[in-house]
Amino acid sequence: PDQINFSIMAPGTIFTMANEQYRYLENMGNRNHMIIRNHVTPALSFNAQNAYLDSWYTGELASEVRAMVQPVRENFVTGNVENASITWSEAWRWLPDNIDDFPEVAADVTQVDASGTRRAFALSLADVARLSGPGRAFPSRTSREAPNFMWWWTRTPAVLGESAWDVNRVEMSGMLSNRAANNVSAVGGVRPALIIRQ
Repeated sequence: PDQINFSIMAPGTIFTMANEQYRYLENMGNRNHMIIRNHVTPALSFNAQNAYLDSWYTGELASEVRAMVQPVRENFVTGNVENASITWSEAWRWLPDNIDDFPEVAADVTQVDASGTRRAFALSLADVARLSGPGRAFPSRTSREAPNFMWWWTRTPAVLGESAWDVNRVEMSGMLSNRAANNVSAVGGVRPALIIRQ
């Protein structure tokens, strides 16, 4: 990590740190930077996501990276929004244009929380939306799809206890969609994100 200067890194840059590949998401100010692991761990349901994120952080993330991680909320207030309730600003479900109609969903934007916990997290639907667009971490719909044609979960439920939002793959590359919360797939799963300080 000492060889990487995050302060000059452009959103969307793919880089390797401690033998793990990441995508740089944004400079959050105050020397804080949001990143996401570039590859997905497949065959994990939405229901299993938090347990995996915790085990990855404590058991797999390199200690020198863990030392840079900043705290986020212990429990995110995600809200939920059903698939049919969202309208889209462009074709292929690129950006939700009425997310503000669902205040909890819209407000679930990941930030440093000094009273929170140092941990990995999944991006929210609001995070993915605000990080998408020209000059941002995900400049195109296909850039949201994970390597090896993988889809990945957000942390935002659609129907509570039944389904959740994901970033889709292949013919639906990068589309924001949702699937059953107990869905286990060989071509999709969990993509951990972190806020690090340098």
